This record gives sequence, C-alpha cells and structure tokens, in this order.
Amino acid sequence: MSSQEARWCVMPGRSPSRQVTAAGSEPPVAVPRPTGPLALFAVCLGFFMVLMDSSALNVALPAIRKDLAGSLAGLEWLLNGYTITLAAFLLSGGAVSDRWGARRVFGVSLLGFVVTSAACAASPDLGSLVTARVLQGITAGGLLPASLAVIAGMYPDPARRARALTVWGGVSSLALVFGPVLGGVLTTAVGWRSVFLINVPIGLLAWWLTRLQVPPSATREASLDPAGQALAVLVVGCGIGALIEGGARGWTDTVTWVLLAVTLVAGAAFVAVERRVTAPVLPLDLLARPRFACGLVIGALFQFGAYGAQFALSLRLQNTWGLDALGAGLSFLPFAGMWAFASFFLARAVTRTGPRPLLIGGALAAAAGACALLPLGGHPGWWIFFCGSALLGLGAGLMGPSLPAVVLGALPADRSGLASGALNALRQIGGAVSIALFGVLLDGSPGPAGLRICLALVALGFLVVVLAVPAALPSRARTPRTARP
Repeated sequence: MSSQEARWCVMPGRSPSRQVTAAGSEPPVAVPRPTGPLALFAVCLGFFMVLMDSSALNVALPAIRKDLAGSLAGLEWLLNGYTITLAAFLLSGGAVSDRWGARRVFGVSLLGFVVTSAACAASPDLGSLVTARVLQGITAGGLLPASLAVIAGMYPDPARRARALTVWGGVSSLALVFGPVLGGVLTTAVGWRSVFLINVPIGLLAWWLTRLQVPPSATREASLDPAGQALAVLVVGCGIGALIEGGARGWTDTVTWVLLAVTLVAGAAFVAVERRVTAPVLPLDLLARPRFACGLVIGALFQFGAYGAQFALSLRLQNTWGLDALGAGLSFLPFAGMWAFASFFLARAVTRTGPRPLLIGGALAAAAGACALLPLGGHPGWWIFFCGSALLGLGAGLMGPSLPAVVLGALPADRSGLASGALNALRQIGGAVSIALFGVLLDGSPGPAGLRICLALVALGFLVVVLAVPAALPSRARTPRTARP
C-alpha cells in the first residue's frame, strides 16, 4: 500500500474513518486533492481501450483464421472465452475494488491488460491466443468495475457524478465507432497482431495518467468469496456454453445436456453459498432492493438488444449482402454516430430530469428502430438499414449513460465497486446470451426469417425495459443540478 493510500480514508458524505498504520500510529487525515479533467480522461481512456479491443477484434477474425489455420469453433471460443471470464470476474472485480481501493485495482488491471495484449500479439497458434484472451478477460473484469468505482469516489456530488458517468458512457460509443474502422485499417495495413499491440501504448498512457491525476480511493474491510467466484464462473461459462454447443451439436447432444446440468447444479450451489458466507460476491439481500435488482435486469436487456442487434446485422451485411469486414464496420457509422451523439449531448439531460425519462425514451426509440429494420431481406435495403440502425443507436445512446446512475444510486457509496461489478457482469451476460442465441437462430433460419426473429426479440427486450423502469425509478426521483465536473 502506498503512503497516500495508508492514510485515513474519507468516504463521500461521511466523517473520516480511522485506519491504523503498521507502526500503530494514527497519521493525519488525508484531504483528497481536486480532480481535474485529466483524471476523468485517464479512467475513460482505459475503459475505451478495453471496449475498442473487443470491437476491433471482430474485424480481424478472418485474418486470424487464415494466418493461424484455425477452425470456426476455435474462433468462437476466441470471442466467448474472453466474454465468459470477463462476465464471471466482474463481480469479484467490484468487491476487490471496494476492499483494496478502486484506483489501485484499476492501475493493476491496466498493466495486466497491457501484458495479456502483448501475449495475444505474440501467440504462435490459436490455442495460445485463446488462452491469452481468457487471461485478458480476467484483467478486464477488474478494470471495468474499478473504473466506475473510481468515478464514484472522485465525484461524490450526485449531479457532478451524473455528468462524469455520461462522459464514461459516451466513451463506449466512441469505441463502437472507432473500433471496427481501426481494426480494419490495422489488419489491412500491418496485420491482425497490431490490433492487440495498439493496446500497449494506450494502456501505459492510461496507467501513467492514473498514477499522476487520480486520487487514492477509499477502502472497505471485506472478505473475499472464492467459492462464490468459482461457482459464478461455472454458471456463466456452462450456461453460455450450453447455448453455443446446443446450436452447434444439437439440443439432444450429451455435451449440451451436461453443460445444462452443471449450470443448474452450480446455480443452486451459488445461491446456497451466497446465503451462508459473511462477504458474498453478490449479496442476495441486495436483490430485494427494487432499484438495484431492476437496474441489473435493465442492464442485461440493454446489452442483449444493442449488441445482439449489431451482431445479427453484421452477419447479414457480410454473409448476404457481400460486404467485407471493413465495409460492414463503415456501414454501422450511422448507428454508432447516433449512439455517440445521444451519449455525449442528449443524455446530459440526466442532471435535470434524472435517468427515468432517458431510459424510457431510449428504450422506446431502440424498440422502434428494431421494428423499422424488420423489412430487411436478402437484397440491400440501405435506406431501411441506415434509418433503422440510426434510430436504434439513438435509443441505446440515451440509455447507456443512465444505467450506472440507477445501480450506483441504489447502494451506499462504499459499495460502488460491488454495484458497478454486478451491473457490468449482467451487461456482459446479456450480450453473450444474445450472441449465442442469435447465432442459433440465424443458423437455423438462414433467410430473412432468422434475422427478423432476432430483431423482434430485440424490440421485445427494449419494451420490457419500458415496463421495468418505473419499478426501479419512481417518477419522483430527481438528480439535483449543480456544477459540471
């Protein structure tokens, strides 16, 4: 522990809590230094790197398969191995952030992501690359919730925090815009390994700025839950694996049934363990809080719809309309551009209205966009695609920055790491389920019917969000308006 982090910690809105140093003395209270724009930039830069890496990799998959002589199943595990470990370790990432300090966990995770990115770039075969991606998912599982917890600690004022979270959420839009384009350019000009190598300078810059600009985070004494974490890995990994293998092998295959059985048993064991341990990775009593529980459901449905639609439409552009990977990425610019515009400009209204109207309006717009895309068929219908995807991106951009405010506002400030970890975990699970499910539907119905079923499920998910928001956020909820961060 650094000398700064060994001092007394001041929780937002609370009196100083004593922490005794190793020598037994009680040092003076540390006054948190003011946080400038570079502090928020450092946190958002690390977050941007993780999201850009995932979106850029999708463009590089054909080149990886050709260079490493990999199979299609191997490429699927290249994506899913990362997503499964990321989703499973997000819960522990939040708890570790609460215990050891969000800034420290964020910095260590940044360095871990840099090292595993370099390992991905140096992988001699597909098996080594999948292994490096699994490890990369673990480091991302610490980085994402820590980034939210750092912001929550830097901006204890609700309105300034809401503005900072709007910027944080808007960064995902920028990654969505630049990731596929940058991935296509790097893969074409340098090679697929450069998609991973670009993370090294970005991650080191974010780590250096974090050390200089971000103040030490408060800590909370808490025990870890290794049994709960292991069971979470089994539940998420085997559950998503059952969807993937069910589509590939068939739903009556032995492997599929074994994965489903392990999921059910591990799920029951997870509930039993979480009820008994003193510091569960996901305290089940928190799920009795309507705002917290509904916020997690909304986050999962948001990711299910927004990223599932992008996945299904991307396959349509490449497999049916004949575009290459870079062309497909460029075709999503209206979708990503409207997402970025809504995130950075329209969603700033959260400080005046609170997240409720933005979530409802965004979900309605996204559902309308998915419905507008239903007429798409085997021949390119560019006006339908651009208008429908832009409306879908507008709705997603309105919703995304408001999600953290819902979940973080449901728990005390000293549990922001747990709250952010749970939110990001459910979002990743929602996205992974949509990709696995939509892959099955598109393979089973290769014509327009498969795509239309996927889009109908996207619209249905966003309409469920419209119904869930009032339960999470009564209409009286408001966020006071104060100064900008």
